Amino acid sequence: MKASLTQAWFCCVVWLTASAVGADDWFVPFKRVGDYKPKGPAHCFRQFNIDWSWIALRPDQVPEFLSEADPVALAEFCRRMNVDGTVVMAVPHHGYCTHETRVGTKFPGMKGDWFGRTIEELHKRKIAAFGYVTLNWNWKFIRENVGRDFIHGKPDADGVCSSRCVICLNAPGYLELVEGYTREVLEKYPVDGMRWDILISAKKGGLHGSSDCTCEGCRRLFRQLYGQELTRWQDFDERRHMEFYIATTTRAVERLRALCKRVKPSVDIWQNCVSSYHENDLNVGRRMDIAYNEFADSYRLMLLRGATGKPAAINGLMNKASPAPGAPLTPLDHREWRACLALGGRCYSYYGHKQTDHKTLLPNDTIQGWHREQLAPFYGMVSQIEPWLRDAVPVSHVGIVFSEATRFRFPCYDRAPYVAAMEPIANAGLQRSAPVEFVNALDLGKPQKQLSRFKLLILPRTSGLSATELDHLRRYVRAGGSLLVAGDALRHDSRGKELGGMALAKEMGLQHGDTLLSTLHVRPFGRGKMACIADATQEAIDQLAGPAPLTVQPPEVRVILTRQEKQHRWVLHLLDDGPCTVEIRREFVPATKITHQFPTSGWKCAVEKTDVGLRIKASDRASDRLLVLE
Repeated sequence: MKASLTQAWFCCVVWLTASAVGADDWFVPFKRVGDYKPKGPAHCFRQFNIDWSWIALRPDQVPEFLSEADPVALAEFCRRMNVDGTVVMAVPHHGYCTHETRVGTKFPGMKGDWFGRTIEELHKRKIAAFGYVTLNWNWKFIRENVGRDFIHGKPDADGVCSSRCVICLNAPGYLELVEGYTREVLEKYPVDGMRWDILISAKKGGLHGSSDCTCEGCRRLFRQLYGQELTRWQDFDERRHMEFYIATTTRAVERLRALCKRVKPSVDIWQNCVSSYHENDLNVGRRMDIAYNEFADSYRLMLLRGATGKPAAINGLMNKASPAPGAPLTPLDHREWRACLALGGRCYSYYGHKQTDHKTLLPNDTIQGWHREQLAPFYGMVSQIEPWLRDAVPVSHVGIVFSEATRFRFPCYDRAPYVAAMEPIANAGLQRSAPVEFVNALDLGKPQKQLSRFKLLILPRTSGLSATELDHLRRYVRAGGSLLVAGDALRHDSRGKELGGMALAKEMGLQHGDTLLSTLHVRPFGRGKMACIADATQEAIDQLAGPAPLTVQPPEVRVILTRQEKQHRWVLHLLDDGPCTVEIRREFVPATKITHQFPTSGWKCAVEKTDVGLRIKASDRASDRLLVLE
């Protein structure tokens, strides 16, 4: 059976209907701020931030800030860029406020309540507004307290703090100040989300040369945690340094979360610096409402979603490449951005943020041109495919078990060696159009994880699992799954200390002290298989996992298959523009037909049944393609 899909009008009607349903849920009139129903960041696929924290850094420039800022102009700029949600800074790094405040100080050149009027104008245009408060790098606070023991570093000769100064998050009264800003934003304004920035604190060899802190707040917390006095950090080993640092940043997260959930539980919250490339505890991200990868690629996105257990992640592509004035601009990478959307990401950009006018808070002409030519068309396309992005989950037959405790075996609790061990496995899956899914060991026993859907679970260097978590793995294998232990996985406890051998050595049929070989060792266990190998090769993975949900020809073409459970359908994202053939196995996708095609012109597709499922042939060339299967 072959079919060609060319009904442009039908797809258009479907999109308009789906969009209208979603639009009716948000931005409805309200009498009190507490009655406003926020449109959280998980519902916004086209996010933006005119991040003006890194312009006009000298204190003598502060009076000029926002002196010509027009909330209407900013909201119109966002509308023209097809943005559906944007960060609105209440307290940027400069440390002054854009909102009506009693605990802080407003920007002296600002006219009226810029924060409130900007939210109002954004909401008129159906654009969500996310409140923002800096957590560290509050430069006003730093300048006012230079020389005190909780301020590490000092401004330069021009009074510029930049990132050279760090506040200890245990500084007496400082978290209370951040909580005060946050409470004002939540109680006075109809924000759609709440974000804090720069979750760092002072520690030995820390970010930008900060050192361990012995301020009054640190001594108090140290006593609470360990029941002893903090006099000199030299008296304690490296582990105690890192444990205290993680306890400090986690305490800040928990306090701010508790405040928000008391004031307005419906507002989704998230933090910067809770990601695979920061020192903070990744598990603290599970206390947030959405994951956040400021500088992300597809691998880091998948890892963070799995580690935090979140279905969605704000994904900041291209932000790290944000150009300095005069530098060449980079075209938007459609392939990578589309991949991240299919993998559960929410697009987020502040590209060109250092070329914003601090008086108007608008980008210069060059950056506005980039947004007009690059971002606006892409976000326009995303607005059309959103019905096929909502609640979609990638179809995976291989899972990687992640445990944050694995990092504790490395010097300075460095997570990088562990992240590096998982990366080639995840990237190989993406290249083969068979993305893996990361599963936090804390979630192994949760019924909603449905471990039985995985043909194979891999533990690449993963350690620190509890007895209960190991039992979940045993049950998974007994029920018919395959488990692959790679490298030195399962050889350290939850504190990073070496075990006598591998935690599942008996089930593997290994003797005490056996060294893993380069060849695959497999042993039956219940209805499944226990296996181990020195390095998780693709050959070993294929042998244990069996055929992937789909294959693509030519093999360099990438596609991602997702499942929309509520809608009882699958979505095939074709990330490359040229012709290709996709073979889909019925075992994973019991679909029989294509119901929608995007875009509706410029290319053709045909579908036919095979012995094992469906064969789809896409011809001609078109960008940003997808097919919907039912």
